[in-house]
Amino acid sequence: MWVNDTMQANIRLFDVADDGRLVNARIFATGIRDSARPGLPDGMKADTAGNVWVTAPGGIWVYSFDGTHLGEIGIPEQSANLHWGGEAWDRLFVCATTSLYALTTKARPRREPFMEAAQPAATRAGADALGIEPSRTALIIQDMQNDVIIDGGAFAASGAPDHARDQNAVANARRLAIAARQRGVLVIHVWFVCEPGHPAMTRNSPLFRGVIEANALVRGSWGAAPVAGLEPEAADLTVEKMTMSAWESGRLETYLRGAGIDTLINTGAWTNMSVEHTARTAADKGFRVILPEDACATMNAEWHRASIDYAMQNVATVTSVDAVIAAFGG
Repeated sequence: MWVNDTMQANIRLFDVADDGRLVNARIFATGIRDSARPGLPDGMKADTAGNVWVTAPGGIWVYSFDGTHLGEIGIPEQSANLHWGGEAWDRLFVCATTSLYALTTKARPRREPFMEAAQPAATRAGADALGIEPSRTALIIQDMQNDVIIDGGAFAASGAPDHARDQNAVANARRLAIAARQRGVLVIHVWFVCEPGHPAMTRNSPLFRGVIEANALVRGSWGAAPVAGLEPEAADLTVEKMTMSAWESGRLETYLRGAGIDTLINTGAWTNMSVEHTARTAADKGFRVILPEDACATMNAEWHRASIDYAMQNVATVTSVDAVIAAFGG
């Protein structure tokens, strides 16, 4: 946790203990003052890259996660607070002495709970509206693999690990899977798996070319393995694919038809790619799709919201993990 010490013109950093106490106090940044320019550290926010933005002399000062002073953004008046807004969360608003300033940034804010409430386009179904029949329902956990959403994976630089953490997607999918198994819901893991060297893999799209160039999702590698906590259990099924959609190159439909499934709980990564592709095709094939959005993640909040608020509203029932678990009953 970062805490501004306005009087001392520095930022203090604390660890948060398991019991909620602040421990291991230390100085994160100091000397945030300038005799020639008014202003002291006051308002402060973090972006998705972990950089810290703080009001300071002359406007906004930006620090890296390790406390390196990266640069400044000049504001004509003494600044007191800041936050991002706008539909894409790319407008930085700065409260100053007599004015409110706004500027567009490439950086996006780290997700905060209140920001989810500011999305009026999406509707979420509650437990009563879901009407889940466990014996006719399957939970799909798609592409929750190390290369896709974990630091050190082939696509870590995309921002996917940060968004997965912001969504708490792994933990949410795990508790959903546990509840599904307890109620007799079939759990199916869908993995993108390529042979070493990616032989005969098509290069017709940037995504597929990216998989090849990153040497990603290779059978037997750490990158192709499921993330910790989402490994298959004895009664689960697995489907391998080499396409965005779970339908096109795997045996998903054979499993679903054979098990008498007509309802899919669709989760995984990335929301606007594999998850959305799978939901669209499922709807075309006559399946009912339930989408707990907090068990899904992509590369950033903007892309996630675009998929959830628009495409998914037309092909799925958007809801939450808590609502699905409640709808299981028992």
